[in-house]
Amino acid sequence: MLASATLLDDRNRLILAYAEAHGALERLEERRRLSPVRRPWRIRTLIAERQALARIDNSPIDDLDFTVDGRSTVTTSAYDLSHWRQAIGTPIALDALLNDGMALLRWLGVAPPAGSDPAYSLRSGRNAADILPAVAAWQRDVAALPSSPPLLHCARIARLWRRHAPIGQGDLLASLLIGDRWGPGRWTGSAGGLIALGLESNGAAWKRVTDERLDWLWLEAISTGARAHLDLETRLRAYAWRAAQHIERRRRPGRLKDVLRLAMAHPRISSGSVARALGLTSAGAIKLLTIAAGEGLLIEQSGQASYRSYALPVSMTPLASKGQHGHPDSFARDFWSDDAENMVSPEAL
Repeated sequence: MLASATLLDDRNRLILAYAEAHGALERLEERRRLSPVRRPWRIRTLIAERQALARIDNSPIDDLDFTVDGRSTVTTSAYDLSHWRQAIGTPIALDALLNDGMALLRWLGVAPPAGSDPAYSLRSGRNAADILPAVAAWQRDVAALPSSPPLLHCARIARLWRRHAPIGQGDLLASLLIGDRWGPGRWTGSAGGLIALGLESNGAAWKRVTDERLDWLWLEAISTGARAHLDLETRLRAYAWRAAQHIERRRRPGRLKDVLRLAMAHPRISSGSVARALGLTSAGAIKLLTIAAGEGLLIEQSGQASYRSYALPVSMTPLASKGQHGHPDSFARDFWSDDAENMVSPEAL
């Protein structure tokens, strides 16, 4: 009787953990649609996820290694040594994930694009003839798994990938990308590294766990990763409100708003990047950055003169009380958005 009661209690807790993870993803997806700072927030969450994956892959990426172009496309340095980075933020059909081995390998970047030389060796150093059977064996084992909700099933298919290790190198990262795509990747809030972001806070236990405890760790990681993204959105929104107040008080703000908008979407900016993005002279960009730093809207990172870099003064400060969130939200929406009337556009800032 006691064992049955304990089992029932564990199942209830697992259901609650699943509901919490599911709810966190839904809140994240909603904020992605409605946040007044959704454009820079999306860029920064993508960078955070890439960095989490790279750290797990023992190839950490510095903020300076990221480039954000005018279309908000995030790329890393050519010296980025982390595996399968091109799969982050790149869609793949769920059916192809579990039924088309070559499509899966192309998605990860292990195999060459369709139409390439068939004799091309895979990135792992193995030939397709060696890897594809291992991927097929993984797919057969996944098909034999009992049906389960996606946020649990993704943990189990990722665990099986690590067990089979079809590629031979980078399989740990591949398992996280595959699991994230099957689970949180169904929501728009994850670009492939949300689970990795959450797992980092749980230490390395998830690498060793092979039983039902992995379900708990996985669900907790999803909730933790989603909350990290939501917290970042809140901090960016608070910054946008404070910056808007500064700009409104200035008699001649000039292009200061454009500079701060650029800084919100980039880990670091310099006079050179500001001049190129906004069509300013180097002297004009330096003047604006100096004004922003002087008013506490940016903090200087390093360098001298035109080589100085600047970043947002956004920290892990506890969030303000709920009573203070309503007014800044509505103000920031109108002030920072180019299309304030279209509140479902993903590119408002």
